[in-house]
Amino acid sequence: MPTALRPRPAPPSFPPPPPPLPPSRAGAALGCLRFARRRLSSVAAGVGWRGGREAEFPPARESAELLGIPGVGPRNLRKLVDGGFRDLARLKQLYTDKPVGGSAEKMVQFLQSSVGIIHRSHAESITSFVKDSVVGGLKEEGEVPVMQSTKDKRITFCVEGNISVGKSTFLQKIANETVELRDLVEIVPEPVSKWQDVGPGHFNILGAFYAEPQRYAYTFQNYVFVTRLMQEKESSRGIKPLRLVERSIFSDRMVFVRAVHEANWLNGMELSIYDSWFDPVLSSLPGLIPDGFIYLRATPDTCLKRMMLRSRAEEGSVTLQYLCDLHEKHECWLLPSQHGNHKLLSASQLPYSMDKSLHPDIKDRVFYLEGNHMHSSIQKVPALVLDCEPNIDFSRDVEAKRKYALQVANFFEFVKNLKEASLDQNIDTKAKNRQILLPHSEGLFLRDGSHLSESEDSDAKLAVSKPSLNSALGIRYCWKVISRKDIGR
Repeated sequence: MPTALRPRPAPPSFPPPPPPLPPSRAGAALGCLRFARRRLSSVAAGVGWRGGREAEFPPARESAELLGIPGVGPRNLRKLVDGGFRDLARLKQLYTDKPVGGSAEKMVQFLQSSVGIIHRSHAESITSFVKDSVVGGLKEEGEVPVMQSTKDKRITFCVEGNISVGKSTFLQKIANETVELRDLVEIVPEPVSKWQDVGPGHFNILGAFYAEPQRYAYTFQNYVFVTRLMQEKESSRGIKPLRLVERSIFSDRMVFVRAVHEANWLNGMELSIYDSWFDPVLSSLPGLIPDGFIYLRATPDTCLKRMMLRSRAEEGSVTLQYLCDLHEKHECWLLPSQHGNHKLLSASQLPYSMDKSLHPDIKDRVFYLEGNHMHSSIQKVPALVLDCEPNIDFSRDVEAKRKYALQVANFFEFVKNLKEASLDQNIDTKAKNRQILLPHSEGLFLRDGSHLSESEDSDAKLAVSKPSLNSALGIRYCWKVISRKDIGR
């Protein structure tokens, strides 16, 4: 039969469309559809549910990116991934979008309440890093002015104490193995390995000093100073909010150099040479000046027993008398008496405005260093004194380990608040007190590097229309006028 004569098949019949759902039921149906899509996408991505298969981490690159954020450890990484924040880009989006909307406080609250970050200090560190990342991206695009970087906000504590008091154990067990600190802390151990292996000849300067202290005291203290500078340069690039440094150039100078000098192992000329570079180097590397000290305190007898247990080869000649001398110098420096020039100001004696943020658990353990014997750069620097006399097995006594960690964490919060308040005060003072320093071809220089505008310059001219020789502003303005005449301006 010709195609044209064939009967056409009847068109297929479709059921009539269902009547529209009421708004409430339509919203519920849409929500179910979205839930199904999310579940399908999760299964497709290989991410299970908490009640069934264990959720997988994001790819190694994204995990490394998240673990590089201060405050993010394995537990917080899991919580961020479960919350949908698989990389830094999503955290940055959270910070800029609602409900956070660029508020650091709201971000901290969200991370604690919605993501499940338990410790506020962890949430604050994550927020600070994300905020700086967002601001850094905007700075590259020229959208915001330069702001304070994460590096500038870091807190540095120097952990001080006698030989074998337990500094290494403290740093490893308390700072590196507790939930309160481990994701916040960068540990900078004392460079003992460098002292035991110097140059291509692999000289052990530490062993040489203990064997012949009178011959090698100056050489050893000189090399210790150099290795501290190298260590500062290496660790200054870290991003963790708290840096714990084992000992410092201040304990070198105020304890060990003083001890070897009093023992006549370091003569007056050598001490003068040592002091001749101390201040110039310190002024060029302000990172050597800590924000606080942590003094681990134990009796010389206890330190001797611990030293004998660890059996470091070089320390075989260390006597109890030498430990007593070092203990006395630590006490004089970090816990001196209230008499004479060796005055220490307890935190309980501080003004309320400075003391109000101090946690009750450390209120009687925090002091401000003060006195004529104190180096000027660490005057008024706070110190936390911790009792390390008891012999505690931190591998088993988890509660004792956590107690020490909480004291350090509370001290960190206290010093951080002081530092932020000091920065804010400095900014306000700088804005209010613009002091004139030197003449400038287009005006007068100010202390902040700017110079007076034409209108401000006119006011200055009126102020010095009858300058006197003992008026600094008048002298500088007269010099400015003379200079312009001399060069034809």
